[in-house]
Amino acid sequence: MQRKRSKEAFERSISTFAGGVGSAARTFPEPLFIERGEGSHVIDIDGNDYIDYVIAYGPLILGHRPKVVVEAVSAQLTKGTMFGASCELEFLVSEKVAELVPCIDLVRFTCSGSEAIHFVLRLARAYTGRPKVIKFEGHFHGWYDNIFVSVKPSPPMGLPNAPWAMRQTPGQPENVVENLIVLPWNDLQAVERTLKSQGHEIAAIIMEPIMFSNGGIGPQEGYLADLRELTSAYGVVLIFDEIVTGFRLALGGAQEYFGVSPDLCVFGKGFAAGYPISGFGGRREIMELVATNRVPHMGTFNSNPLCLAAALATLKELSKDNGRIMRYISEMGARLRSSLDGLFQEHSFPMKAVGADPIFTLISPVLDLRDYRDFLRLEFDVIHRFHGEMLDEGVWLMRRGIMMLSAAHTEEDVQLTLEAAERVMTGW
Repeated sequence: MQRKRSKEAFERSISTFAGGVGSAARTFPEPLFIERGEGSHVIDIDGNDYIDYVIAYGPLILGHRPKVVVEAVSAQLTKGTMFGASCELEFLVSEKVAELVPCIDLVRFTCSGSEAIHFVLRLARAYTGRPKVIKFEGHFHGWYDNIFVSVKPSPPMGLPNAPWAMRQTPGQPENVVENLIVLPWNDLQAVERTLKSQGHEIAAIIMEPIMFSNGGIGPQEGYLADLRELTSAYGVVLIFDEIVTGFRLALGGAQEYFGVSPDLCVFGKGFAAGYPISGFGGRREIMELVATNRVPHMGTFNSNPLCLAAALATLKELSKDNGRIMRYISEMGARLRSSLDGLFQEHSFPMKAVGADPIFTLISPVLDLRDYRDFLRLEFDVIHRFHGEMLDEGVWLMRRGIMMLSAAHTEEDVQLTLEAAERVMTGW
């Protein structure tokens, strides 16, 4: 595909727009400037049409410009965009979230996932009176200094069962790691050992229920349930970061999917089908600290009516017919995932789809991944090349191999994707 105008736009952009992109996640060797989205497709400024499995890095669970959301937001625009006061949408959306998400008794809304993470960590420390937090190597919980640690560390990284807490960028103060303990994912013994020795200092354990940031690595059988038991025994707050998995793996997120309820969770992305809103919530006794303003939660743009209108329309649509749309997304994802694996095997191609049906990751070579150290064994040049050649075939997936399904993806999209993948493998 020719992308002459995209390249020209990028060259113009970098003169005044730092790096030419609005987020580091959008940086890859070939710039892509999108003009519009239609259902499951995007069209770039050169007129190239792509089947979109990036879907804005997760939010577009209903596809581009879903009618119900467009209508809801348009109606709210006629009433106003910001009030600096309460509105009915706040309790309408909170009632729907509490109905759908198992752990939530009370909820609050923010503008971004990073904000929500920042606050639940503060809340857990306030509730327990303890300073330390356990996170897992390779898990991503936003860009704030106090948790942007050991997300993509490079060797040397410490022992496999005792990773170092490593800052991720210049500018982070050295002391951000003082109250963070980094442990390997899927190593229950490491958690038990740490809680036994330091449990009296640990406020929370936070995790992505599936480590989509690095390889789509899920929990081992029984791991989340065991963590639930351990945290309860030691009075540690269990936090699920469901920014990616919330309203995607199931209506109730990963906690419904795996049958394990945390004490607190954060959610975003698919929550409002493309509008900038996230949230956090959980057990009443913890959230009462927010409700009574003992732990103040503030923000000018919190509970923005436009975003709440989008969220309510999205949740109503996802909930219809007992989650029919969610089942459809999972079925389409299962079909695409299994068919891709079939083609990989047929062509003896060193790739495999891992994760869950609505969202999975293509890895190479075929390995059993347990933790971040296993993820580093992957051949990223193969994954990146596959991404680039699929893009030239009109199929857009994330450069790190992630593919997300939406309600707008069709059987024709799946078939065209499989045909494109076969052409790439044949010409490899």
